[in-house]
Amino acid sequence: MTLYTYKDTEENFFGYLAYGANLRPLAAGGMRVHPRLSARRMEALAETMQYKQSILRVNVDGAKCGIAYDPASPGKREAIRRFIRFLAPHLNERLSLGPDMGTTFEEIEEIAREEGISSVKAAIGRAQGLTEGQVRQRLSLLDEEVGQLTLSERRAGHGVAHAALSAARATALAGRPVSCALQGFGTLGRGAALTLDEAGVAITAIADENECVRAEAGLPVAAMLASSAGSRLTEIAPEAEALPREAVLGERSDLLVLAACENALTDTSVDVIQASVVVVGANEGLAAEEYGRLTARGILAVPDLVAGCGGSAAMDALFAPSALPTPAGVLDTVAATISSLVQQMLAEAKPETTSRDTAVRMARRSDLPVEDRPYGLRLLNSSQGDRRELHADSPDALAMHSR
Repeated sequence: MTLYTYKDTEENFFGYLAYGANLRPLAAGGMRVHPRLSARRMEALAETMQYKQSILRVNVDGAKCGIAYDPASPGKREAIRRFIRFLAPHLNERLSLGPDMGTTFEEIEEIAREEGISSVKAAIGRAQGLTEGQVRQRLSLLDEEVGQLTLSERRAGHGVAHAALSAARATALAGRPVSCALQGFGTLGRGAALTLDEAGVAITAIADENECVRAEAGLPVAAMLASSAGSRLTEIAPEAEALPREAVLGERSDLLVLAACENALTDTSVDVIQASVVVVGANEGLAAEEYGRLTARGILAVPDLVAGCGGSAAMDALFAPSALPTPAGVLDTVAATISSLVQQMLAEAKPETTSRDTAVRMARRSDLPVEDRPYGLRLLNSSQGDRRELHADSPDALAMHSR
């Protein structure tokens, strides 16, 4: 673990960059803006990213960075700009930066380019052997719409949704209509909601930091997504029942997707969960000790180390192929990859350990040669049979979820 500390000379806030390891020529992770951000938190998140990259079998180290700053402050953009200047040597050498809590890819990419940095993902080109033009061409796919959202907006949530669908297929939920409660309606939650809705899952409750809306027959997800991000849930779903935000945890749904914040459940709130499967999409959305409590109640938990890999899996899907992929093809690969990881996790599960323990064990088995290129090794090292299995969860295979 390596930590770099930034002290802002204009507003006296701190920022941090943490690398989970320094083994590989490329390290990837998101940038967050949060008022209570700390060095310790950044190190923990970088370790989580290290596990995710290893689970995915990409030759990339984990990283995480951010500033201790209020994302609602009018000075946010300039604060990010000053921090990106601090990050510039890392971006020019090995850091591939993405969005995290309080930021968007479009926001940090635009600021970086204004600062003379070709892209916050320019380091991928050097490590993967691509020209600047090739990197830009592939990154441009992130701006293309796939359904109601762009590839950039969908990719991480798409992975969370397919983790949920794969888990549903592996449990008593298989073969019947499935319902879901969703905590979080930011970028991650909106992406997950779109994919789940397209798969025929009834999303009966959605909560954000302010409130929860509920409709037993399912919320109008398409109409809600047509409204701008950050809109009040009660305004974009006016016919739904309005409830306190905590009510989403006790919703009588088959699936509960955590796509909002860290440590979303406590030992008390675990007791109110009615879902059969809890899917953790948010980084460290569930503390390690809570997995044991869910297991004791007979609830399957898919950890963030698996369900939260969609963003990184999309980078592999985007940069590994020799030919330019399509945005829909990137999403198909993300779906197949995450579904396969869930299947592997369930196959390796042991009664005496939690699902998170299993995921950590999967990550620690990584044996990729550190001198190789970052992306494409997972497919190169898979047999043809493995590749066919990876694509078993095609859109046609989701017909079982039709309402």
